[in-house]
Amino acid sequence: MLQVLKVAPTALIMRGPLGQEHIGQITITKGTELDITVIGATAQKKQVTVGEITEVEAGKTYTLNVSAPSAIIPGMLRDALTVEAMCSDGQLRTTVVQVTVDHQAPITMIPRGNVVFQRRDTARLGSPGAAPVRRDLQLLGTDPNAPFNITGMEVVDAPEGLFKLTQRAIKPGERYVISIEVTEPRQERSIRGQLKITTDHPDMPQVAARIYAQFGTAAPLPTPRPRPTTSPVKPAKGVLTPKVTPIQGKPATTPKV
Repeated sequence: MLQVLKVAPTALIMRGPLGQEHIGQITITKGTELDITVIGATAQKKQVTVGEITEVEAGKTYTLNVSAPSAIIPGMLRDALTVEAMCSDGQLRTTVVQVTVDHQAPITMIPRGNVVFQRRDTARLGSPGAAPVRRDLQLLGTDPNAPFNITGMEVVDAPEGLFKLTQRAIKPGERYVISIEVTEPRQERSIRGQLKITTDHPDMPQVAARIYAQFGTAAPLPTPRPRPTTSPVKPAKGVLTPKVTPIQGKPATTPKV
């Protein structure tokens, strides 16, 4: 089915540093022989603002500017734009464009959330020659004009020496990988700590993440039960099995014993 209104991109993502206004643009073109005139657009959740509508080619192509105000807290906001256009057949038609606004902190940690070492991974640490259990985090600068360096890192509120930290630069000043290793088993069932990373970024001197490690023997997998087998019942000695003549068009059936 042809779309009377075609939009590009089909979903608008506006991503940028925290504290700055984000600006994006949508292009609307006609998808059939009908000419179109874009007359307006509205944001369903009022998270973004619709700006100027520009006629690029009369009846065929229009651009629509969209902006999102600055924010003081990093995170994503979602909205939907309803675009309205009058067509040459006299009908008013609409299309919906999903919009995502990503207010990024100066330094983003990937993945976000807690760093978890599960029991099934740490259970092997007591075996001879077992390799450490490792988790990797990435620190990514969101503004290429504001490079940063890691000046220190530590794990606090956890037993000393339990977590080993190393770092390497993927792209100095912009992207780093932090490796966290657990090298030995523990008697405790779980241990919590906090990873603190210090940087020389003027707007984000510290990045933190919670660490959670489970210890103990991993629960064994349940033993599968054998499936019961059935064997055909043999008729008693001297008992004749009646012969069944199938009816035409129907499969033969075996009588129950």
